[in-house]
Amino acid sequence: MRIPSVRRAAVISLSLLAAVSLLPGSPASAAPKGPPKPPVTVEIAVGPAQVAPGADADVSVSVSPKPGIKLNKYPKIKVTVPEVPGVVGAAEAAVGNDAPPPPEQIEGNYFKTVEPVRLKLHIDRAASKGKHQIGATVSYFYCVTASGFCTREKAPIEIPVTVR
Repeated sequence: MRIPSVRRAAVISLSLLAAVSLLPGSPASAAPKGPPKPPVTVEIAVGPAQVAPGADADVSVSVSPKPGIKLNKYPKIKVTVPEVPGVVGAAEAAVGNDAPPPPEQIEGNYFKTVEPVRLKLHIDRAASKGKHQIGATVSYFYCVTASGFCTREKAPIEIPVTVR
């Protein structure tokens, strides 16, 4: 069976493209392996260590940029906790600026040091004793110093709360 010349050219082109993409140094071979690493480190502190039902837990979420990353003051760094019926009520807190800086002062939009996001979690009076992992979200806007690439990031976090 003979392949028409147009098809034969397409087959040859695709075969060459596939072979070249497997060569060391080609864009396909340089693709990162595994998921990208997060641009920040998130640390969570909860006090007191054990919380009584009906009381409040103080939560501190620290977001620290890794080398080569800048965190923006605007939009704010925000922690959002949805209500977990029978455990905690919804809560939200943020650090940063309400508005962007003027274009000529864009460097002023980056944190030099990042304040922790602090929020109170109200523990339901009916919360059961023991350890609970409260799902939450931390959102922030960051820029890569070397390339100037900037984007918003939303990451899930877990807040450990022990009810006594």
